[in-house]
Amino acid sequence: MTSITSGGWLQDASRFSSISLLVGVCALLVAVLANIAYKLFFHPLREYPGPLLWRLTSLPADYHSFNGTLVFKLQEIHLKYGESVRISPNELSFTQSRAWKDIHGARNPEFPKDFRRTQLSPNGYYSILNAPKEEHARFRRLLAHAFSEKGLREQEPRIRQYMDLLVDRLNECVRSGQATNMVKWYTSCVFDVIGDLAWGESFGGLENREVHEWVPAVVGNTRYIFRASALERWGLGTFKTWLVDKKTLESRKKNFALATQKAEKRAAQKGDTHGDFWDRVLIKSAGDNSSGEGMVKEEMINNAAVLVLGGAETSASTLSAATYLLLQNPESMKKLVKEVRSTFKSSADIDVYSVNRLSYQFAVLEETMRIYPPVPDQAQRIPPVGGGFVNDKFIPELTTLHVPQMAANFMPQNFHRAWDFVPERWLDDAPAEFANDDKAAFQPFTLGNRNCIGRNLAYAEMRLVLAKVIYDFDMELDAKATGNWWDQKAFGVWSKGPLMVTLRAAKH
Repeated sequence: MTSITSGGWLQDASRFSSISLLVGVCALLVAVLANIAYKLFFHPLREYPGPLLWRLTSLPADYHSFNGTLVFKLQEIHLKYGESVRISPNELSFTQSRAWKDIHGARNPEFPKDFRRTQLSPNGYYSILNAPKEEHARFRRLLAHAFSEKGLREQEPRIRQYMDLLVDRLNECVRSGQATNMVKWYTSCVFDVIGDLAWGESFGGLENREVHEWVPAVVGNTRYIFRASALERWGLGTFKTWLVDKKTLESRKKNFALATQKAEKRAAQKGDTHGDFWDRVLIKSAGDNSSGEGMVKEEMINNAAVLVLGGAETSASTLSAATYLLLQNPESMKKLVKEVRSTFKSSADIDVYSVNRLSYQFAVLEETMRIYPPVPDQAQRIPPVGGGFVNDKFIPELTTLHVPQMAANFMPQNFHRAWDFVPERWLDDAPAEFANDDKAAFQPFTLGNRNCIGRNLAYAEMRLVLAKVIYDFDMELDAKATGNWWDQKAFGVWSKGPLMVTLRAAKH
């Protein structure tokens, strides 16, 4: 008769536990291998090339999105793997001009923005940037006239006063003999313009000789959106308070608070017309938007923040980069100086109409935005319900789609000598070597029904500011104080460092 002891039971239990653990490990290993095999050999996107780890998991893409380096990695990946690449298991990136039309072009049904990549404002309402189709159309109707060519002609005197004040402030820098940060002056100028045009009052940046506190707040808010979205895609949204840095969280709160303050102050003046963007909004929004054609208070707040971001930050980025590139390319600077100073007899002759005669200046701005797109990676889209076609290939619904500006603008298939600053490629009589440039791949303001509503204002501001500065001043880069100006991160917009320049009064 065999005796049963506690030791025997323990040995059997231990043996059973070891077998269970082994079975569990084997099952997990089989599941992992099956998942890898599916993503590489059976997934609907299996034919698209890309780095192995990126095709298996979204961790690399989300890591770089969180850290503001994704646009550079996409550029690197496209140069290695081609024009259509897979950058996560369910995510594709394209650099062809055809992809712009297929993904962003006006079509019915449209390729909507990827709802998994957007963040609602703290009040839970939409802005023109993240609104679904119907709400977006309503917002756009309310703001369309203000950003039209006719609307800008009406606002021209208000725009010019800030250009003249900018020249006055830069003349102070000439007298000081010290290098000055041109990013600061460009930002203050265009920020004051959007303040006046949107709400009937300047932000006082030029007057006070300092960048308004809303500028770092709105840039910090875009950083928050990128970081919070990446965390939420990994189920870590609850931990945003701990995983997003304190400065970014504070910027998010300040941006919303300043937008609330500005929108509420302007709404309180609803009986008065200021000739600004908000006049029409308030008329249509009477009775807490009882007609449904205007905006409720929360929508006004959110769109106030967007107007600051789109109406100022992007133009300041392009002007800063244009100045840096011209200073790094003296032959291009010489051509632009000659054009501007031979076209106008005095600085007073430069206005939003006369700058249209500066063809080389326009080419400089286009080439600047090719090399340094103000929004280097557009908001991602997804195919409509049931899927859609991109470059004549079917894409399943819920596939995230990119057309990254930085990558598209540097692809040799799109632009000859893509890494060189050559404004001449944009002239009507461009050198023959650029005849095959695919200019349709260059879309700094995107296209379709959701293209940038502020395009006309941006060009008017940039052309007027750059012409004024070039006419009135000679510039010299302080390379030591500036450092590597290209060492920047991108969270929707660029996180720029200082651009230190010594100014001298131009001799005419």
